[in-house]
Amino acid sequence: MIFGESGLKDAYRKVVWGPLRQAAEVAPPLWEVALARGMGRAAAAAMPSKVRAVADNMRLAGLGDRPDLQAQARQTFATHFGNQYIGFLFGKCDAQTWPRYLELRGLEHLDAARAQGRGVVLMHPHMGPAQLPLHVLGLRGLPMHQVGGGRVTAVQLSQTGEWAAATRARLEERIRATLHDGTKFLRPVLRALQQGEVVMSACDGTGGGEEMGRRYVRPVLGQPMGVPVGPVWMALQAKAPLLTVRCVRNRQPAGPRGDGGAGRAMFVAEIGPEVDFARDQGRAAAFETGADAVAAFLSDSLSRYPGDWHFWDSYQPGRLLEEPS
Repeated sequence: MIFGESGLKDAYRKVVWGPLRQAAEVAPPLWEVALARGMGRAAAAAMPSKVRAVADNMRLAGLGDRPDLQAQARQTFATHFGNQYIGFLFGKCDAQTWPRYLELRGLEHLDAARAQGRGVVLMHPHMGPAQLPLHVLGLRGLPMHQVGGGRVTAVQLSQTGEWAAATRARLEERIRATLHDGTKFLRPVLRALQQGEVVMSACDGTGGGEEMGRRYVRPVLGQPMGVPVGPVWMALQAKAPLLTVRCVRNRQPAGPRGDGGAGRAMFVAEIGPEVDFARDQGRAAAFETGADAVAAFLSDSLSRYPGDWHFWDSYQPGRLLEEPS
């Protein structure tokens, strides 16, 4: 989700990345997540035209018959803010507290893939706090890596914006994983896979306004989207299993409580079984069938959990979608 630059936004940044961040750092676990998501809900209430634009894009995707469409559109704001300030939680989500943040489902699929003696590629959409599964799997002792889009931004940041971005980057260095810039040389990523380690990589947009790597146009919720085949390429090159993972809001969250945080985790990570694509029929067939698998996974994820996806404001021709011919 993209918001333009302004003096008001700079004033907001000074508050959020200054005193509000400091307060979040010392608050009990989960309070920082609840605070960020609450800010998102407040933003949705203050920007009804932006909510309508998101809802219009959901209708374009064929979700218009959902009775909760407007609620899902508003939910995307809480999702965006929760992910934007995910750095607040990396110092508090630790070996003791992580079960209050995330419930892991499908670990048996990851265990079975790792038992093959190779590394594993986990492809994920930008949903929920997208790096939370990466961090938690790292806390559990797995050697985790992420391939991302570097620090590309969709707009030219102000001086205050640059300071906020640097603060965010510093906080995110606490993540229990090795981060790799996907715009650069990927030999270290392939080496990690060959050594039996786990690599997460996005299978939708980059979030920075500049898409990376090879993309194949496929229907995602019935609309033509260029889907990345980077995760397919990594799995093919390293002869590693390719799995899916998505992080979504728990529909019965524990939330911040006064009883020590007993109850269910705030988010759920769903790890899927190994993705099948035509590995043995040449690179062209592998990419074609891999792109089909990516599009099918995206369509399923977005239709099941629309309020948890970050990029609905970009789901339109000329942005994530292809222009009509």
